[in-house]
Amino acid sequence: MKYKFSYQKVLDFKEKQKEIAEQEFGTSKLKQIKVEEQLEDLALEKEKIFNQYNDMNRKPVWQILEVQHEIEHVNLQLKKLEQKSEQILHEVEERHKTLIEKTQEAKIWDQWKAKSAAAFQKQMDQKEQAFLDEMAVLRNARRI
Repeated sequence: MKYKFSYQKVLDFKEKQKEIAEQEFGTSKLKQIKVEEQLEDLALEKEKIFNQYNDMNRKPVWQILEVQHEIEHVNLQLKKLEQKSEQILHEVEERHKTLIEKTQEAKIWDQWKAKSAAAFQKQMDQKEQAFLDEMAVLRNARRI
């Protein structure tokens, strides 16, 4: 007789939820990495513009104003990306919490399945032992 876990569908559902949470966490983590790379790129661009600004000896005013405008533009982009980075960081943290919860739920159901299977096996072993004991008693009863 083979063991069949009566709540297998629930366990499958919990494992599917865990997989979905893992995928969502991975997606959020990739977004976070992408935004961090963009922030690094903008920081390098800002540094490059500041270097241009430092090299403005005896340049016309319009060039100086143009560089200042570029600096303001980069600062604005940096602010937007930093806000987006904070949002994504919050999202990653939430997804990580969800992943932990789903993993724990799936683990609890899996442990329950293992315990249930062990109890089933123990019960089957007891039935088998009772059958073997009865057979031994019957053999001994015939000899006497």
